[in-house]
Amino acid sequence: MQFTQPKSSLETYLALAVHDLKTPINAQILAATCLLQSKKLPNEFHELISDILGSAKYLKDIVDNILTKYQMDINEQKFNIKINSVEDLVEDAIEGIKYLIEEKNIDLVVQNNLKNPNQKFDYIEIKRVVTNLLANAIDFTRKKVILKISETQKYVRFSVADFGRGITLDNPDDIFSKDLTLSRTQKRLGTGLGLFIAKQIVLAHKGKISVKTKSDIGTVISFILPK
Repeated sequence: MQFTQPKSSLETYLALAVHDLKTPINAQILAATCLLQSKKLPNEFHELISDILGSAKYLKDIVDNILTKYQMDINEQKFNIKINSVEDLVEDAIEGIKYLIEEKNIDLVVQNNLKNPNQKFDYIEIKRVVTNLLANAIDFTRKKVILKISETQKYVRFSVADFGRGITLDNPDDIFSKDLTLSRTQKRLGTGLGLFIAKQIVLAHKGKISVKTKSDIGTVISFILPK
């Protein structure tokens, strides 16, 4: 990764420092995963190792968000838009947050109504968007999250619905601001950049992202990508 045209030397230093965190975090994830797969690990340690793995993955998400934001700020974010499988993307996104689903005992419902499962998008970046929307919905829902994928002649539409308290902001679209976080628990206390980055990724695909919310009923965040 190259860091060029920095806003300030301090910002460059922080970006480089955050980048260097990726290696030990990935090592921690690998080690915890190996321990969980070991048949010699006593059962009483499984929950402890699972918590360590979950925390490491949260740290990885934060690091990735900070680096993505930095790349966007210096116009270094590049996209690899090509034909990919939506089914594979959804499966990967869910796999990445299965520890969240298990921890909160969430019922995640996937409704895939695509006739053509192969669409054009940047696999890594759109997976980042879907993962972020699912993680937020899981954090705020009461027991259920619905991921729905549909299509029209011109667009593919993703929507993530939770059944939580809803968003109490005067302007719900403010959730896509880089200066706002609605996290309530320590484990979801990140940088507040997730939804901001999601919006930038969708816009870079020439798509749109929106939110609908009702108090004590829940929130639906949707985005569309052109075919």
